[in-house]
Amino acid sequence: MKTYSKGARGERELLHFLNYKGFAVIRAPSSGGFITPVDIIAIKNGTVLAFEIKAWSRKPKINKKQLNGLRSWCNRAGAMGFIAWRSSGNKWMFLPLKDAETNKYEDENWIKMEDFLDVLMIK
Repeated sequence: MKTYSKGARGERELLHFLNYKGFAVIRAPSSGGFITPVDIIAIKNGTVLAFEIKAWSRKPKINKKQLNGLRSWCNRAGAMGFIAWRSSGNKWMFLPLKDAETNKYEDENWIKMEDFLDVLMIK
């Protein structure tokens, strides 16, 4: 499967999950770009989440430039930033942006999809 289609399919899958959980969601069409360096934005009751999506077989590591762009956007939007990873086994994991920025990619820092909203205390 081509990388773009795999990534876009992953983004749509996460959109459906967040929508089902009651978020207003949008997939940013210029994802990875200068103006909108996020793939998905989700909002619920004033909580804003921004996601950089990776659908890779190996645990992703994001380059500093991309992390800086995501941090800048999150600061301006008042959003919590996350790296969302869909592994080859179709399991979703989430890494808080602050952990990615400090190079804390160890397994214990990733949040499983089934625990994600509970950890954030979002119902």
